[in-house]
Amino acid sequence: MPEPLFTFADLVARVCPAFEGINKWKAVRHLDNRPGVPDLVELFHLDRSALEFYQADQTKDVFGACDGIFSFLGLPGRRALFVGAYQARGSRAASVLDPSTVPVALRGMYAAAHRDEPAALRYYYDLLRDPRFAALEMRVVVDWGPGALSWHQWALDKPVVELRDPNSLGPCPDYRAIDLSLAKLAFLSRHEEANPSWRDKLSAVGGIYLLTDRPRDRLYVGQAGGETGFWGRWRAYAEQRTGNIAIDPAFDAGELRPESTTLSILDVVPRGASAKIVLDRLEVRWKERLCTRSAGYNRN
Repeated sequence: MPEPLFTFADLVARVCPAFEGINKWKAVRHLDNRPGVPDLVELFHLDRSALEFYQADQTKDVFGACDGIFSFLGLPGRRALFVGAYQARGSRAASVLDPSTVPVALRGMYAAAHRDEPAALRYYYDLLRDPRFAALEMRVVVDWGPGALSWHQWALDKPVVELRDPNSLGPCPDYRAIDLSLAKLAFLSRHEEANPSWRDKLSAVGGIYLLTDRPRDRLYVGQAGGETGFWGRWRAYAEQRTGNIAIDPAFDAGELRPESTTLSILDVVPRGASAKIVLDRLEVRWKERLCTRSAGYNRN
């Protein structure tokens, strides 16, 4: 890897020249693949307080010797995205957590953790966001280094590999890997210019998509065509006005909730003169295969 132009420690010194005690601050990288854990980058954008609750709850006394932490979220490979600096103001230990205090987005994760370790001792830290580093939040991507499994470290000399628009959610994945909550879709729609890869990739093609109502295990198969492909059609879902006789009433009744309803892609169809014929045939096939007329939201 070439010599970095600057490190995260260099940015800290530039943003806050009078910053003292840097050797008592840790860098932490949150990356969690356990069942029930939401996408942490998405969680930051949609419910920062929930991410901060997640961060403040630990199974070991990992922040006890710290004056503060520089918090990062894990990205693919060795990269990590800076999300904020927090002063450590103490902690308390407890083995019982009041479920009503857990943010809604984290309740599935906490229910699973409680089943696995019902009486485990936990540490709850009082972490106060440090506004001096707000200008770096959601912008700085670093190379975490070869010790990627060591999620809390004293080393801050991590190479900066990217500076992002603060409203960027990162590049759009491959079509087959897209599983997009309506809450995240709404964020992308509001911040389209900061996320051009999502707009461009989803506009380039049409095809057949699947809406999944996860709490009710109900599905809907639809098609996206025209000049704006998936992007144009899906933006109507972000606005909760699709023109569909089953989907819109479900929005109005609160049955389809943005945080628990997702869109994914079943088939990609290039735009062209014959695209509509192909889309109609594929849509019928997927409706029959997934039984979305009898057990889902499709009405035709």
